[in-house]
Amino acid sequence: MDKLLAFFKNVWFKRGVSLVCLGYTAFMVWLAVLNAAYYIELNNPTPLFVLYLFINISALGLMILSRNELLTRINSYLLPPIIFISVICAWENWYMIIPPVVVMLVLFFVNNSNETLKTVLGTLYLLMYVVGIVGFIGAELFLGHIALYDVDLSKRDTSYEKLSESGEYRIVRYFDTVGDRKTQSYYIEITDKDQKIPFGTCKLVLNCKHIHTSTYEDTPLDLVSWDVRTIDGEKNEVLLVENFVRDNPYEVEKREKEAEKSSVQSTASSINYSSKGLISVKETSSSTSE
Repeated sequence: MDKLLAFFKNVWFKRGVSLVCLGYTAFMVWLAVLNAAYYIELNNPTPLFVLYLFINISALGLMILSRNELLTRINSYLLPPIIFISVICAWENWYMIIPPVVVMLVLFFVNNSNETLKTVLGTLYLLMYVVGIVGFIGAELFLGHIALYDVDLSKRDTSYEKLSESGEYRIVRYFDTVGDRKTQSYYIEITDKDQKIPFGTCKLVLNCKHIHTSTYEDTPLDLVSWDVRTIDGEKNEVLLVENFVRDNPYEVEKREKEAEKSSVQSTASSINYSSKGLISVKETSSSTSE
């Protein structure tokens, strides 16, 4: 028993634990990115929450064990701004917000840092949370939904999703109410940056493309669908919007970027060719003078 206690009290063991705890900070960064840019679709929320709770409790226990180490003290000052992003982006998803907030608060108070530094940073972080949350709630009340993307994820039609033939894109739908008018809006999302998580999938919504908005019917009509058209001997995935053909906006964007890249390369080649010609003329002139 004494040997076991001596092992846990060993300074190198605690330093190793504090290094491992940086993984929790990286996990919080990843979670902040998911909350900011992805729609999180859960197949079975209960076991996922249990796993999430276990990760947070384990991380808290390890960081308390190594609270005197420099890396853990640095960790305690890095976590508040990182978790603040999740608090704002995952607002009202309390099961996701509360565990890391508890870990952050406990670690901030128990870590063995300079008290003056802790007081100053604690005051700054408290102001950041209070002003940030109050400002966010006020902006949502007066301006409506605020996010890095145009859509309100709470209004997503979870039963509606149409993949293109290649599987690279999907059509999704959102329902909204503006005054007395109910609308249904269609968006295109790319699928190759989706991320699998235990018991669910994170679907990228950042930079999604708006396709069509129409009045909502009691029985929503399927107004947008995929079609394949052959153009110049190549198959192209296009959209049928109320039976009118429209290009896939992602493909249009891709073609524009390729055209711009080709134009830049062509210009660079022309400049290079002109420079070589100028050098050649200069060399000829020099040779004639001699």
